[in-house]
Amino acid sequence: MVSLDVFQQEFRKLKEVDHRKDQLIERLILQVEEFQINLTEKKLHLEREQTTTKVYQSKHKEARDELEKLEEDIRSNNFVSVLIDGDCMPFLDALVILAHQGGLEAVRCLRNKVCEYVSKELKLPSNIAVRIRVYANIKGLASAYFFNKVLERQDDLSMFIRGFNMGHPMCDFVDAGDGKECADAKLKAWFDHDVADVQCRAVFLGGSADNGYARLLQPHVGDNLEKDRIVLIEGPPFAKELAVLRDSFIVARFPDVFRTTKLLARRVSFTTTPPRTPVPPTYAATIGRAVDAVKIDEANVPSVAADIRKRYTVMQNSRGQRLDSIINPPQSLVKVLRTTKHCNTFHILGCCTFDNCEYLHGVRLDANGIAARRLSLRYTPCPSKLHCKDEKCLLGHQCPDKGCIKGNGCRFKKEMHNVDRS
Repeated sequence: MVSLDVFQQEFRKLKEVDHRKDQLIERLILQVEEFQINLTEKKLHLEREQTTTKVYQSKHKEARDELEKLEEDIRSNNFVSVLIDGDCMPFLDALVILAHQGGLEAVRCLRNKVCEYVSKELKLPSNIAVRIRVYANIKGLASAYFFNKVLERQDDLSMFIRGFNMGHPMCDFVDAGDGKECADAKLKAWFDHDVADVQCRAVFLGGSADNGYARLLQPHVGDNLEKDRIVLIEGPPFAKELAVLRDSFIVARFPDVFRTTKLLARRVSFTTTPPRTPVPPTYAATIGRAVDAVKIDEANVPSVAADIRKRYTVMQNSRGQRLDSIINPPQSLVKVLRTTKHCNTFHILGCCTFDNCEYLHGVRLDANGIAARRLSLRYTPCPSKLHCKDEKCLLGHQCPDKGCIKGNGCRFKKEMHNVDRS
């Protein structure tokens, strides 16, 4: 018979096993509770992430829709700007003669030519809006047409302009005023404005005979994004400084609208007929006073006739670099002649080869006047710089300011300063 001690031992063992089993079950229950808590937190986090994602997706869609709408608005308001300097880009005589009807026809023809050009060459919609602005000294332009016998009366030009302005709501022919640079200033301001306007897909600039526009275009040379939007209209041949830049831009020609030659300007007569009534001081009198003020000794002035026959030579230093001769004309004379429109090739070189030259000829300037014109021209740097071999080049090959402190702001390149003259 089994003793009581044996039963008690067995019972204690069973109790220990039950205790370990209970502990295991309790640990399992605690771990399950922990998993449930973590799962609940993860679910809440996921719900928050999903909510945030939906918000951002909604905002992204709204932003994309707004961007598409903005792009559509920009496309719907795209335009092409045509800027014409009427003083140096004259309309065809045949159009001007027709007065009011000619103005209407000029607008129609120019708009059609521009639309056709932008469609074929620039790949823009043929129905894109075209805005045309013509600026000119109308008084001077009317005088030029009258002098060239295109118009019977100077007032007839106003009828052409009226027809032009009535030809289309986006086409304007504006009187820029009597100042020499009035039309230039307005065109340059509108050019900068339109180039900066993202809705302006192209800017046509018509001023081929005016060197002043070269400085306007220079900053855009090498900028592929901008230069592909700039189109130069060639009517009369490009002026010297513009001709250097023409290959950097697109060039268009509209011979059915604009003249290919400049209008012949009235030359000033130097015949001394005594006036019947007192008149204001003439240009010649102004020059005379300037010369008298500095007491020029005419006995020491070289013969002008001899200067005409003289063969021009290219001055160079020992390195073969172009040099400008040293001249010291009276500053008062330089100041006066800087504002005149003398023909430089006639007065300085002695011969003008242009049949329709619009600049002043008449009596040739004396040696001091020629030196004054030379000095004024030298403030424009020659594109060939120190390598120029043109014996008749009148532009500057060294900075004329001996103590120049402008640095990079100077129009003359670094190598054109302090050039060795030995």
